Amino acid sequence: MDNIAGAPVEGRNFFGRELEVMRLTDILANDDILLLGPRRIGKTSIGRAVMQKVRADGWRSVEINVASCIDERAFLEKLDSALRPELASLGAKVTSTISAALASVASRIKSIKLSVPCAAGVGVEIAEGATEEWTKVGCEVLQLIAQVEQRWLIYIDELPIMLFNIMRSDPVTGVQRVRRFLDWFRNDVRGLPGAQSVRWLVSGSIGLDTLVQQHGMADTINSLSHQGLPAFKDEVAVGMLMALAGRYQMAFHEDDARSMVDAIKWSQPYYLQTAFHHLRSLMVANPGIGAGTLIDAAIETMVQPGSDNDFHHWITRLEQQLDRASAGHAIALLNFAANDPLGVRPEALLNIIEERLPSVLPEDARRIFINLRDILERDAYWWPDEKSGNKRYRFRLEPLRRWWMRRNTL
Repeated sequence: MDNIAGAPVEGRNFFGRELEVMRLTDILANDDILLLGPRRIGKTSIGRAVMQKVRADGWRSVEINVASCIDERAFLEKLDSALRPELASLGAKVTSTISAALASVASRIKSIKLSVPCAAGVGVEIAEGATEEWTKVGCEVLQLIAQVEQRWLIYIDELPIMLFNIMRSDPVTGVQRVRRFLDWFRNDVRGLPGAQSVRWLVSGSIGLDTLVQQHGMADTINSLSHQGLPAFKDEVAVGMLMALAGRYQMAFHEDDARSMVDAIKWSQPYYLQTAFHHLRSLMVANPGIGAGTLIDAAIETMVQPGSDNDFHHWITRLEQQLDRASAGHAIALLNFAANDPLGVRPEALLNIIEERLPSVLPEDARRIFINLRDILERDAYWWPDEKSGNKRYRFRLEPLRRWWMRRNTL
């Protein structure tokens, strides 16, 4: 396997998650999947591996990334564009039946009216007819593919970002539009004739669960099977590092691999690949020095300016999914927790919120802390370590902790 730290991996470079692919494929036999987690944990890689697996089983599959979509029309246009090449590969009889309908769908998608914020900050209401029109168009697109006598997998990447885009671009009716979109996806789409032949794999790096909970619409995603991508177990992580060492003929031993796994803590493949990349560079620059001696320097290189671009997303993610005040509280909690690699007691973290909100009642401060604590745990910033007998919230990813501490140090 190659040392790839960035692009999604496929084929021989896809390592260690074969059982996860089988598990997700089994779930898709009967349910749709919501796969959430921060960037760089392999969601796209495993999504494409699942697509490859179902294709081998006779399914058709398409992938769309909707992070750039700012409205419902853009979503449908992406879906339409992805489906066209797949439908074009069908037999002539099926293609001729569907092509005319697709053409009319495309023209109707372009005619959808959208809410446009005025200069004064007041949004123009979406007429009910326009709103219903896009849902009807979307249903017709899906009814077309249901006519094909095969199963389908539609992989939608970064749906939560699209929904946040809608809310930001339309401060007046954006929340209602997101609710309508999710209701359409849960009810209208699943109620279509032939809906059981179409399965959905939805992924995102910003918490869709946080969005729906904060806006009182958690029921809209309760039909999805919520899944995550756990870090590699130590043996799998060690095996990956040893495979990389063999590929590049490095003097790198199993003890070195275990030391690197221990230094990273949260053994997601991207961070293993990145640490290994920096270790390779250090070994070239320092011939004669053993790999084990350079591991800590490799981890430190990951968090330095110029190499730390991926870590900035962890802050942006909070600012995207939380209001300004809540994001500030969350960042303050993480600033405090970053100072100790062993984590911080919850009582000390609660004190941070109480100090930031001196006029708030103690029970309200406690509620705010618990809400943020759960978001940060669910979104993989920290985890409750109880091994010592006392619960301590500590960063999952050690390089992220070091980076977080460095950005707050003069």
